[in-house]
Amino acid sequence: MKKLICIWGFFMVLILRGSAILQQSGVVEARIIVENVVNSLTTPLSVDCKTVNVDYGSQTVAAGEGWGFTVVASEVDPSVECVFKDGDHAVKTVEIWNYARSGYSDVPWYNCDSSCTWEVKEDGFYYLSQETGNYKLYSSW
Repeated sequence: MKKLICIWGFFMVLILRGSAILQQSGVVEARIIVENVVNSLTTPLSVDCKTVNVDYGSQTVAAGEGWGFTVVASEVDPSVECVFKDGDHAVKTVEIWNYARSGYSDVPWYNCDSSCTWEVKEDGFYYLSQETGNYKLYSSW
């Protein structure tokens, strides 16, 4: 958890710098989102996330650890998809954020304004609700 907090601080600096750059370049429609993935499995988790324009590469997240990355989403690069794989489950692709659907209460996993946290468990994928502060099941494996 301490590593996740350190990563969070690092990404907040990136967000502030990125926001200034976007405003200077005239791109005001873009949203900067910090995505966090927490591995609550007992085995390492392979995570490969990308947008249309950016590939964040494949990461191996140790059991009980987290990984985070910053996304600059816009109408041109609107969604973030991650492919998850561990030794016990089939490969699962999950759309973890979508620019066009952000802010709608009928899709609460897209409601995160600046930071989204996902937890991967044995029974599926959970998002951290911005309203309740609790994790809610998004999808099974």
